[in-house]
Amino acid sequence: MRSFRALIRKDLKGYFDQPTGYILIVVFLALLSWSFFRSAFVTSEASLRPLFTVDFAVESPSIPWLLALLVPAATMRLLAEEQRDGTLEILLTQPIQGWVILLAKFTAGLAFVTIAILSTIGIPLSLMTAGNLDWGAIVAQYIGSIFLAASLVSIGLFTSSLTRNQIVSFILGLFVTLVLMLLGLDAVGVTLPGQFATLLQSLSPVTHFSSIARGVIDLRDVLYFVAIVSTFLSATFLSVRGRTLSHRTIQYRNLQLGTAALIVLSILVGWFGASVKGRLDLTADKVYTLSDGTEQILSGLDDLLTIELYESADPPVQVDLVARDINDFLEDLAGNSGDVTLVRRFLDFQDLEQAQRALESAQDSVLNADSEETALAAQTALTSANNAYREAQDTARKAQLAGIEPQQFNVQTPNGLEIKNGFLGLAMTYTDRREVIPFIRSLDGFEYRVATLAYNMLQQEVERKTIAFLTGHGEKPLEENFRELGRLLSQHYNLAELPSDGETPLDLTGVDVLVVAGPTQRMSAQEYDAINTYLQNGGKMLALIDPVFVTPQQMAAFPNQFHFGDFLEPYGILVEDNLVFDLRSNETITLGTVMLPYPYWPRVPTVDRKVAGDVESVLMPWSSSLGITDSQIGNVEVIPLMRTSPFASVDYAYGDVTPESEQLDVTDRQLFESDMGVAIESLEARQNSASAFRLVVVGDSDWLTDPFVNQAQENLALGLNLIDWLAQEENLAEIRSKVITTRNLTFSSPTHRSIVQLANVAGIPIVFIALGILRYVTRRRKGLRTYIRGE
Repeated sequence: MRSFRALIRKDLKGYFDQPTGYILIVVFLALLSWSFFRSAFVTSEASLRPLFTVDFAVESPSIPWLLALLVPAATMRLLAEEQRDGTLEILLTQPIQGWVILLAKFTAGLAFVTIAILSTIGIPLSLMTAGNLDWGAIVAQYIGSIFLAASLVSIGLFTSSLTRNQIVSFILGLFVTLVLMLLGLDAVGVTLPGQFATLLQSLSPVTHFSSIARGVIDLRDVLYFVAIVSTFLSATFLSVRGRTLSHRTIQYRNLQLGTAALIVLSILVGWFGASVKGRLDLTADKVYTLSDGTEQILSGLDDLLTIELYESADPPVQVDLVARDINDFLEDLAGNSGDVTLVRRFLDFQDLEQAQRALESAQDSVLNADSEETALAAQTALTSANNAYREAQDTARKAQLAGIEPQQFNVQTPNGLEIKNGFLGLAMTYTDRREVIPFIRSLDGFEYRVATLAYNMLQQEVERKTIAFLTGHGEKPLEENFRELGRLLSQHYNLAELPSDGETPLDLTGVDVLVVAGPTQRMSAQEYDAINTYLQNGGKMLALIDPVFVTPQQMAAFPNQFHFGDFLEPYGILVEDNLVFDLRSNETITLGTVMLPYPYWPRVPTVDRKVAGDVESVLMPWSSSLGITDSQIGNVEVIPLMRTSPFASVDYAYGDVTPESEQLDVTDRQLFESDMGVAIESLEARQNSASAFRLVVVGDSDWLTDPFVNQAQENLALGLNLIDWLAQEENLAEIRSKVITTRNLTFSSPTHRSIVQLANVAGIPIVFIALGILRYVTRRRKGLRTYIRGE
């Protein structure tokens, strides 16, 4: 171990005693930081995805692709320089095992590259001041980067052992690295035959790194990186140790056989490791782990739920990796519930055609048999071909009847680029009910879709709950304004519009959740009494209130006298007659050809997980603040749902709501947080009393209309979560929130944003430059003192 540590220190000093090491790290950090912030400022997402993406783009380099350049440059000297200077032979004649020398070189190279990777930690640390990061995913991304670096260092060490010339070593290392990494790109895979492309993708570090970069450490990916490191280190050992032995000796032959066996063993570990199960989900919300909500839904099964997964026997490369994740999820689902059975069905139109041709060929063989023995063999082949054809035909028919649709992909065949059909869909059967997902494009949101289908089939056994939208007072109609919301609600609930003219008694019988969306006309006292009675008897209501009209064309605002806010005052909620704006956390709008920040469209964070789920923030256009009184203290629990950032204020003198409105010119002392949405729950709800009511109030109705939910999907997620909470279907909200979580970057000022960017693009590289200069001066002084002492 002493020799091992001494060799590592020697090689690490070799990196930092020369300018080359500092130059490599400085260029690596500067390029990464510049590329990352260029993307992050556009997406405004508090995530490191642009830093670790495997998508290849010359103008936006990421860690995987910059490592493909950094590692060959960092490892080219490790053995090539030793060979050039003749010091490798001296090392090998020392009483040190050859594998110790090799591992020391590998460890030193990996340590140097790891220092470069971990030096980017300033990016997430600085982003903490502007957003809520998923640190579990970030940890996984850095672990994946170190695994990737280890594999590339082993490749660089191998190519460095092949030559005395460092430039040649760099070129060889870069070539091998890029070939392996490019094989993992879909753009390359589609140009190769299907099974061959899938095989090559599984051998690419990019494929396995992208899996870990999601935030999931899969044992299969770990085994792959261990295998590739072991393979190239074994090849390097053969290359290095073989220089000290005659190629005609038995020792050299044994070395070859031993190294070959180790390489084969490493390849087998990586190959068969693909069937090993086990993974660790490090994401903050356990996005890739079966949620408690799904388990709760499945616990309601009182019969067998059969899930049939239809997938291509020879999948196109675009489908293969998604199929792996889907299979893992469904196996977890079936393993966690004794009432779920998973059946896999493999099919392809090509298989059916091949089976048909084989059957026709077997029939011809029977007809042309010229002897009893030949006829018997032909008859056996015909029976086998007939069974295969029937099986393929039966599977294809089942897929067609189930509604599983093939998708077309471009694939490379011996005849050139052709279109191939790929299958990846599922059918779920429960008693006499059936639900289908025709084609699965991604694991994102897949759990919610499966849980929703299971929930729908269970709900068919009982009466669905009814969501009623009140009309007759200028409310926004469901079919005209809330089509997307209605489409998703209709998957779980019965939807209805409830007209009221103020004269006919308002009948709320059978209504589970009442939605009042932006009324603009007076309601009668009788209607108020009916709604109040409904709530006191345990009703649930979503009130979307608009105290202010805004005409988008003129950018002008007007008061709405009959906005229903007076009804809510006895429940402890005051709807303020104002417009909220936020000077920092807001959306942009396009005026002509110019994009401008628009404070009257604030980006409002959610503050409660129980009701809102994991949705981080929503877009609230032209919204009003809410006040909470103490009139219902002791009777209800008031739960704030949405609250602006500290850089918000309110406009009571609204009129001009353009981006240049004079009302936006406020001092820091006029900025404060405002509640934009609240939930009220009767304390009797905890005892499950029949008179326990639930009420959600939001100071805006536009945020759930089609134009805004299309612009901000998180609005739709929150709206669905609120209705699920009102309907007491929290399981669906929990599952949905796992896949909708939005993390936004919100800088307190342009100065804050510039400081974060410059601290990473220039600050950290300057630190390394300063360390390099300090190291140089220290070594120079030390050398000068040694020289003077020698004199």
